[in-house]
Amino acid sequence: MFKNYIKIALRNLWKRKDYSFINIVGLAIGMAVSMLILMFVVHEYSFDKFHKNGDRIYRILAKMNMDGRQMQTINFNAKLAPLLKEATPQVEDFVRVRTAYNKVTIKDPEKPANLFFEQNFIFADDAFFKVFSFRFKSQNGTSFLTKPYTMVISERAAVKYFGDINPIGKTLLYEGKHLFEITGVAENPPSNSTINFDFVASINTIPQMGENQRSMWEQAGAFNTFLLLDSEKSVPLVEKNIVTAGNKTGAFDKQSVYSLEKFSKIHLENDFTNAGNVKLINIFAGIAALILCLALFNYMNLTTARSTLRAKEVGVRKVAGAGKSSLVKQFYTESILVCCLAFLLSFVLTELMRQPFYDLLNLKIDASFLISLPFLGTLAVVLLLCAFISGSYPALVLSGFAPTEVLKGRFTSQQRGSSLRKFFMVFQFSVSIALIVCSFIVQKQLSFMQNKKLGFNKDQILGITVSGSIGKNYFSLKNEIESLTGVEEVAISNTGLFKGYNMFFEKNADTQKDISVVYSEVDPNFIKTFGLAWKTKPEGVSWKNGEAVLLNEVAVKELGLKGNPIGQKVFNRKIAGILKDFHFTNVQEEVKATGLFIISDTTNLLAAPQSSAVLFAKMDAKSNVRDKIESIENIYKKYAADKPFEYFFLDDAFNETFKTEIRMSRMFTVFTSFAIFIACMGLFGLVTFTAETRTKEIGIRKVLGASVAGVVSLISKDFFKLVFISILIATPVAWYAMDNWLQDFAYRIDIEWWIFAAAGIIILLITFLTVSFQSVRAALVNPVKSLKAD
Repeated sequence: MFKNYIKIALRNLWKRKDYSFINIVGLAIGMAVSMLILMFVVHEYSFDKFHKNGDRIYRILAKMNMDGRQMQTINFNAKLAPLLKEATPQVEDFVRVRTAYNKVTIKDPEKPANLFFEQNFIFADDAFFKVFSFRFKSQNGTSFLTKPYTMVISERAAVKYFGDINPIGKTLLYEGKHLFEITGVAENPPSNSTINFDFVASINTIPQMGENQRSMWEQAGAFNTFLLLDSEKSVPLVEKNIVTAGNKTGAFDKQSVYSLEKFSKIHLENDFTNAGNVKLINIFAGIAALILCLALFNYMNLTTARSTLRAKEVGVRKVAGAGKSSLVKQFYTESILVCCLAFLLSFVLTELMRQPFYDLLNLKIDASFLISLPFLGTLAVVLLLCAFISGSYPALVLSGFAPTEVLKGRFTSQQRGSSLRKFFMVFQFSVSIALIVCSFIVQKQLSFMQNKKLGFNKDQILGITVSGSIGKNYFSLKNEIESLTGVEEVAISNTGLFKGYNMFFEKNADTQKDISVVYSEVDPNFIKTFGLAWKTKPEGVSWKNGEAVLLNEVAVKELGLKGNPIGQKVFNRKIAGILKDFHFTNVQEEVKATGLFIISDTTNLLAAPQSSAVLFAKMDAKSNVRDKIESIENIYKKYAADKPFEYFFLDDAFNETFKTEIRMSRMFTVFTSFAIFIACMGLFGLVTFTAETRTKEIGIRKVLGASVAGVVSLISKDFFKLVFISILIATPVAWYAMDNWLQDFAYRIDIEWWIFAAAGIIILLITFLTVSFQSVRAALVNPVKSLKAD
């Protein structure tokens, strides 16, 4: 029986190739787009789920109230974890992780040319590879990180520095000073791992790396602390013991509230590097569902619309004794067959679009994830849902035809499913209009932020990472770069703008409330290089040793400084001048209270531990940028031969601060196009069917003198009514969604009426072109042939 169902289904698909093409291709495109989106969504939700002990791994977190805001830290004293384990039997093991704040230099001493800045360098306990489920490629023994100056490297790092040579037992030079022996090679961390590393060095090395590092080990809170508990039920008890153990370290903040957060939830709920990630994921998932619904509704629409063409078949089958259940099975088989064919085609489309999709949204997803159980399970669910949903209504409608009505000719194309078809069309148009509106607004907000006045000049400014190895040669380096034709100004800062910032707290003069002030240490030429504007310009000030500070207007206001603030002290420094407000951080937030510590002698600035100083070179807009970078690199290598040359453009760093919004803009642009295309395919099929079912009517009207325009108007008017209804539905929905989204921005655009009008006009135009194409064809058919049609 099932074999017979398949034969009939294939025969029907082949008989009407045009509708079969629209159904299969429309479904395939919808599935392919949904697969791509779900690939990202499932990948994000799968973060850290590969760890065998994942349900029992927790990270210590401290929260505090500063400046009326809740702040948190994940960095603690090195002594905390051992003391906590000793006092709490429920703590089975611990891992302390120290991540390099800035990029570090790694060099192969046997091949000095192999010199690179590395971002993914961490120090960790030997239990790192026991608590976390990172796998080894090759190893030397069972203890990898017990001894100081030992490290495990990733596969990609091994290839990068040693090629095909076995790196076990070889050494790498850290920051030009410390030689580490390689004791193991680990497989590259999966792309869905929160902890990303290329180098894992023994944490026991830190106290032996110099006075600054030893001091950090003994006193500072600089270590992420992960605990492996015996069970989830032990969390409350361990949280109580954190304060007791912490007090014994001598470096604990008693004002903070300490808690444990589940490691598997960090990526989505509390990962500092993924701000706004959950919102983006939810938006992606919603769009995947909408596009899949568009494709499914297309299929259901066309299938039910063409129901009259199979009405006699159903009537004859019922008269011959076929039951409703057998007919349901028949039509479900056809739907499942279409879904399976579309599913296979969608795999091809997905593979073709996968890399462009990654590039578009700046994604990295391991190929191994595509054959993982979570993703394959998601695809199986999608296929089953598509087969069930797409086949449900057509099967029920077609199997429910009364044979007496059909065989007597009383069944017409308008009897069944017309209301539902209109609903499907309105839904498709509404989704398309809403996506167009969202796309316009996201792009407009993004453009607004990109072009917002920052209070300083960010264009044509090159940033170069410098470090303590330059030392006293900095002024020679600066002078040579500044002497290049096309380089207008050179300055230095201990932080890169839009790449993080330091913060100090100062009490408000009136309320004594702690006020957070972001700051940077810069040289005297910084103001001129960036074109910062003065509110009150300094006069006769010595910048020696950073004894003076410049504040912006927001800082003066928030600190409650009365009268003339010049000469007053902030953070033990005299206020030398007031700058007009400027954005030191991102533009999603309001201008922050900001201070600049001016330092004339930059030797100490460069020599500071974990220095992330950046030299900024402002170039003439007419200069050849590539040539200038090459010239600057040659100068740099004269004074820092032991450091790689690394640069960035400040406007790129600025754009990086709203990468989530850039992703959204690209997403809406691309997926809106797909949604409109799918809707148009369904509309085209439905118009084609409408023209076919009204062939004789069109012929009679033409014989009676109807014009081509009149026939087009006849077929088109019902579709245009649906478009207008869709505009009325989509407008408030899109406005509400975008208004809520814009609330997250301190500086935002106004939602203007013309955006909705433009979206409606676009859909009306697309509808007109789609409907007119097929309507004109129907209207131009010879009425004699139309009247002879069966």
